[in-house]
Amino acid sequence: MRRIATALLTATLAASGMQAWGVEKPEPQPFGLDAYWIYQSDRSSYPDWIYDQVIGEFKDLKANHPEVMQSNLDQVVKINNNADADTIARAQQDAATDTEGVLGHFADAFGSELGQQFRDALAEGRLPKTTMMFDGVTARAGGLANSTFIEKEIFANERPYIEHPDQIKRYDVPGKDIYPTSKSFPSGHTNQATWTTTLLAVLLPEAAPQLLERGSAAGYHRMVLGVHYPLDVIGGRMTGIAAAADRWNDQRMRANLEAVGQEIRAELEWRCGASLSECMARQAEDPQAAVERYTERLNYDFDPVNSLDAPMVVPPQAPDLLLGAFPELSYEQRASILAQTAGPAGMPLDNSSASWERINLAKAMTANVRTEADGSVTVVN
Repeated sequence: MRRIATALLTATLAASGMQAWGVEKPEPQPFGLDAYWIYQSDRSSYPDWIYDQVIGEFKDLKANHPEVMQSNLDQVVKINNNADADTIARAQQDAATDTEGVLGHFADAFGSELGQQFRDALAEGRLPKTTMMFDGVTARAGGLANSTFIEKEIFANERPYIEHPDQIKRYDVPGKDIYPTSKSFPSGHTNQATWTTTLLAVLLPEAAPQLLERGSAAGYHRMVLGVHYPLDVIGGRMTGIAAAADRWNDQRMRANLEAVGQEIRAELEWRCGASLSECMARQAEDPQAAVERYTERLNYDFDPVNSLDAPMVVPPQAPDLLLGAFPELSYEQRASILAQTAGPAGMPLDNSSASWERINLAKAMTANVRTEADGSVTVVN
């Protein structure tokens, strides 16, 4: 009898827009037209309005470090030639994110069940703010500055499958063109995946490591197809984080992004029947495993080319990316977390004036932090 009564109660509540746990069904509302207007962050915070300065070390690598460029080729050949069928299939699917949008593709960061609920919400039009800001070629949180069109022309590097057709296998998809002929550096797909998953991680810190890892997997998949080198992918990650930081530091954009976060959270918690943290703990991948994979992809198999003792220079735009994970800490404390969790010094593409290359957001957002008596913070994991 109790089981029958529970089923009847659940059906009654669902019919009235409620779930059995008593959470009201959200009533999503799209943004108004003002959300489409020009934002300060439609241009980068750099003097040239794009992100070529973030990845400017590539010119020196290409001109003066043949050993790095050889490693660049050797690594993509190894990844491309040795990819298994499942990884190739995922890479082929990710190739469509530039035209189909990233949200449906990256939903698996939430886990199989919650990820499907996220896709269902998208298909039912229940995430209008999220879709408008993040999905498709017209995603408002994107734009020219957040693309890599100009940077590719500046660095003018050929793609591996074009430059080395005898060493790269093609994994074509019948009826689809997944082998672009534009320049390779930096990776536009990785850039798009990074700024998207970085901003979502800021808004949904409970899912941060899984989202960030999914973005890094999208970059890895570009090498699986042989359309990008590892330096392209690292550069795409760097420009993507910088672009996300500029968007988040734009106060009008931040307000709209916060509305996106509220929309996603309300929808997923209604569908899941618990807090987002509980749902992620039940369904999603272990966060530490996600952090480890993200960390492995920071530098791939490159060796250092500069001093191993160089200090970590935290870009001034970066500390507020930790606001979702550490809202109670100060700007200076968040900057310290980024410095303490940073990757090694001296790696290719690291810039001594702003170390975007060394930032490990997955490790920083999941750090265990102790506040000392003098107000400083210590990362204890």
